[in-house]
Amino acid sequence: MNKFVKPLIIICAAALAAAAAAIGIWLGVNAFFLKNTVITKEITISKGETLPAIYEDIFGGLDTPPGFKTYVGRVKQLGKHIKYGYYSAKNISLEEFLSNIAKGVQSTVKVTIPEGFNIFEIASALERMGVAGKESFIDDAFDKNVVISVTGEKYDSMEGFLAPGTYKFPKNYDNIMIIKALYSEFKRTFPKDFKEKAAEKGLTEYEALTLASIVQKETYSAVEAPIVASVFHNRLKLKMRLQADPTIIYGKYLDFDGNIHKKDIQDATNIFNTYRHGGLPPTPICNPSATALNAVINPADTNYIYFVADKKGNHLFSADYRQHVNNVRKYQKQ
Repeated sequence: MNKFVKPLIIICAAALAAAAAAIGIWLGVNAFFLKNTVITKEITISKGETLPAIYEDIFGGLDTPPGFKTYVGRVKQLGKHIKYGYYSAKNISLEEFLSNIAKGVQSTVKVTIPEGFNIFEIASALERMGVAGKESFIDDAFDKNVVISVTGEKYDSMEGFLAPGTYKFPKNYDNIMIIKALYSEFKRTFPKDFKEKAAEKGLTEYEALTLASIVQKETYSAVEAPIVASVFHNRLKLKMRLQADPTIIYGKYLDFDGNIHKKDIQDATNIFNTYRHGGLPPTPICNPSATALNAVINPADTNYIYFVADKKGNHLFSADYRQHVNNVRKYQKQ
């Protein structure tokens, strides 16, 4: 062997060992950084977002080790392990955060939909929490193609079918997925004998659902709901107009100023106005609770056809118009 070859081999081996050691140290430093750096942040990775932009979303503002961008790109293969969506980190390691992004384990936010909310109110609640855009959600909830794809029926909208409750959704979520989730909860909690008992009252399932939405808007009292329901059942039997203020409000919801005026009561162009149009409105006016649904199929046995609310939201019922007028005067004075 040439006397120069052996020293050269030794030098190359030493260089390779040093390089391997350096790479090992580099890998270790970056792995340690990922594992031991605790972060609190939230990001949304959108479709079409570039890798440099995603990198900045995740690691921007952090004092990263030398070559860290190369490490997450080549070693962790960040570009190949990206699932779009909303991710929230609260005192977790960068390693866990990256794992969630790679697996598509999206973070969620709680959205509470109170009993009696209508589509417009639900849309506002979703927008406040960053889950969906208000206008786009309203458009989809009133889209007849969406309605038939979700319910299998040709209803005018999803009004009445979006169950109240507390849900968890990712931010910037898909409107149709939200609608399906709310409808699924509606089906799960819907009274099993609703259709049969509605038929006993001379109503279709949809008509009874519509009536339940009116009862819901008139009272949130579990005690009074069956009595209010009896009033409307009695009016329908007598072919009296329901004269329910909440129906006027729904028909002009986007233009409602908070007060019902005489012109609103007289407005026959409002197809939901049960002061001017007989029978039930064309659709539900909100998404009723189980209490309201059950009240409609199990109303109290009364002969009441009138009621008036006091300042505390309680009601006084009567079967006689003169007594009703006296009740109205009494509560107006209060």
